Amino acid sequence: MPGDRRATTRELKLLLQGADELAGEGLTAVLQRVADGAATLLRARGASVMLADEDEVLRCAAASGSPGRRLATAQERLGAGPAHDSFAQDVPVACRDVTTDGRWPDLRHLIDPAAVRAVLSAPLTLPHGGPIGVLDVFASRARDWDMGEIADTMVYAGVAASLIALALEARLRGLLLDRLLDALRAATERPGPEDG
Repeated sequence: MPGDRRATTRELKLLLQGADELAGEGLTAVLQRVADGAATLLRARGASVMLADEDEVLRCAAASGSPGRRLATAQERLGAGPAHDSFAQDVPVACRDVTTDGRWPDLRHLIDPAAVRAVLSAPLTLPHGGPIGVLDVFASRARDWDMGEIADTMVYAGVAASLIALALEARLRGLLLDRLLDALRAATERPGPEDG
């Protein structure tokens, strides 16, 4: 992972731990709203948001319900699934039926097949950067995803990535401001030459 992406994931981790707040709520709460909104707006059974850590391991950051959390944590545990492929290739990955898809044979054993069948994963790509995570949406029945649904999911993932980028930028600007204020305080507290 390039150094700047490692720094980005480190800052994301701090944001998720509540080191900063966005308009009164932390990034975790914002990502929860992103997952809930994805399920509603994209007319899916559910959704989850996975973010990469410093070692490029995707971790569940939010889910619209327990089936979405189970899907995300199953992919996290296996290190495989549509989210991982989407993240690695920086493209959407569609799956008609995760319980029969040969690309990830072990995934079917860790999900609730009554709740999760068709899965669509879209990368969360920072503007002028690479992917930092994935948005998963899923249906409770086997089905194909049409081009309109894939396009809508990519647009929604782009908006979510922009929110994350804004949170990162706000955090970095806040850190810079804190450093500048500390330097200014230190400079004004030093005795001048006339003070002896």
